[in-house]
Amino acid sequence: MLETRRGKHRPRRFGAYLWPLPVLAVGVAAYALWPRATLRPSTTALARLSVTGRVLSADATNAGGQTIPLVVKDGRLWPSKSLKAGSRYQVEVSVAGPGWWPFGSISVSDFVKTPKDPILTASSLMISPGKPLSLSLSSPASIVRVTASGRLSEVHASIPQLVYSIHSPGTAPGQQGTLTVETQARAWESVSTPKTLSWRTPGWLTVSGSPNVNLPISLFAPLVLTFSQPVANPTLTPQMSPQVPGHWTWENSHTEEFIPDATSWGYGPGAVVNVTVPGGSKGYVATNGAYFPKSTSMSWSTAPGSTMRLQELLAKLGYLPLKWAPATPVSPTLAAQITAMTSAPTGQFQWAYPSTPAPLKSLWIPGQYNVMVQGAVMNFERVQGMPTDGVAGPAVWKALINADLANQTNPDGYTYAYVSENLPETLTLWHNGQVVLKTLANTGIPQSPTYLGTFPVYVRYRSQTMQGVNPSGVKYSDPGVPYVNYFKGGDAVHGFPRASYGFPQSLGCVELPIPNAAKVWPYMHYGTLVTVSPPTN
Repeated sequence: MLETRRGKHRPRRFGAYLWPLPVLAVGVAAYALWPRATLRPSTTALARLSVTGRVLSADATNAGGQTIPLVVKDGRLWPSKSLKAGSRYQVEVSVAGPGWWPFGSISVSDFVKTPKDPILTASSLMISPGKPLSLSLSSPASIVRVTASGRLSEVHASIPQLVYSIHSPGTAPGQQGTLTVETQARAWESVSTPKTLSWRTPGWLTVSGSPNVNLPISLFAPLVLTFSQPVANPTLTPQMSPQVPGHWTWENSHTEEFIPDATSWGYGPGAVVNVTVPGGSKGYVATNGAYFPKSTSMSWSTAPGSTMRLQELLAKLGYLPLKWAPATPVSPTLAAQITAMTSAPTGQFQWAYPSTPAPLKSLWIPGQYNVMVQGAVMNFERVQGMPTDGVAGPAVWKALINADLANQTNPDGYTYAYVSENLPETLTLWHNGQVVLKTLANTGIPQSPTYLGTFPVYVRYRSQTMQGVNPSGVKYSDPGVPYVNYFKGGDAVHGFPRASYGFPQSLGCVELPIPNAAKVWPYMHYGTLVTVSPPTN
């Protein structure tokens, strides 16, 4: 029988396997506390510093062997004094472990090159008046110093910039000057060599107009404004006087154009059109900042309406002692009338009354604007409620054509007064081909004679106080003078009480017996012609 022997079992001990752990922990702790340093580039400082341990010293040495102490702040190395731009420096940092550290310190060394001086990329600039000036640099800078007109300004940036905006030294067009610019890539770098920058603002904005402002234009001609430089605010429009139906439009950045409304009167005949372009910095401004030194105005004039056509219309409407028969009738449309206004149709004039006085006939000259036409225009203006200046301007032409289209003839007929200084002096009143009154009259004494010739009545008073100075130097005042019709200066046809009539007694006026003056009054109007004829015997 075999005897079996059992051996004893010994328990395992895990501690036998854990003994390396304390050693590993010590190693990790030693590594964590081991002094070391790493240098990396920085946008603001000389270099960024990652360090474990205590920095004993840090300095930078240039190629000449000069050493500059460095300061550690916020994880960066900062020079204790200015470094030269664009230069190579050897940076050395000495780092020690904790105070109880038995292994001493280590040194880390690396080369760092300081940035080059930022320089201006332009030597001259065109700048907009009053707008910020942009300075472009070849490389980023932290500080820019600008000297202009003896004044220094300095701009700082927390992060170096390639472009700096400064206040413009130019405040208006047509200016020029220089700036001195100094830069520093970093605040701790040396200041760059001063550079000079020339600047100028654009010249004043100018504008020209077409058609030629010295020549008459047609009633519907576009008015073109051409600016010397492209305009930046094309929403502006010029001021026009008088206002004309139409619209302004931009053909391009240089050209603005006014188009009159073709369905209207356009500018009107004999009109003066004024156009004012706003100036100053609040007015028209070019894309480069130029503007007008002040508002600029220009004027155009239209050709006056044809005098022949004016006579035709006045005769047709009964404001002249003539009739007019057209060779070809003018179409009763506004467009046809406007065309005829500047290009009179052909036709024939005839006296409206067979007994027209010879002195009145002698005044008629076809195609000539004389006192007969002036009086007729004044009478028409009176009927239309317009100022009676006797000038056939745009408003008169419009009213004439509208009256013709509406067949609105003269409601009062045609009146003419003839004063003869033959003794006995008389006034003959002629109306619509008939003598309605002939009366004795008084004209001016030799010391104050009545104006001779033919003149239109220009102002009337039912009653007036007349004052003045006699040739003897004695003042006079005559209240309540009735039925006054002024025709030239201070000379008027009016009523006045005298013992007798028929010879010179007045101070220039044509005096009538008051009852006869009352009969004359309803026939005379603004524009009625009065002829004073000198004595022939």
